[in-house]
Amino acid sequence: MFENAYFSKAELSCRCCGKLHFSDDTLGRLIRVRERFNKPMVITSGYRCRAHCTSIGSTMTHTTGQAVDVPVSGGRAYELLGIAIEEGFTGIGVKQHGPHKGRFLHLDDLEAIPGKRDGPTIWSYPR
Repeated sequence: MFENAYFSKAELSCRCCGKLHFSDDTLGRLIRVRERFNKPMVITSGYRCRAHCTSIGSTMTHTTGQAVDVPVSGGRAYELLGIAIEEGFTGIGVKQHGPHKGRFLHLDDLEAIPGKRDGPTIWSYPR
């Protein structure tokens, strides 16, 4: 499942338990985004087990293996956002305030989340 030139197992595995339950389709989409972006993309959060999501007070999108967080800001964030949407990422979380080292985009390709969203959406993270 996992051989690729851009992302390591460690990047996409749960930081809590080390498990890797990442969607092959999402990984393929992520690789296409990386190839078009043509710049390094570090994944700071990929798959998260339920215990990890609960411990950090996060939503459960990462438990699906279809979500990543990518540190990026400014013009690069704008460029990455456009490519991600064109490649089919349907959930986009934007944190572009505060110090640049803490800015990121959340990308997921979940079609819908019952009770949360019916289709493609974009949101910003609170300060």
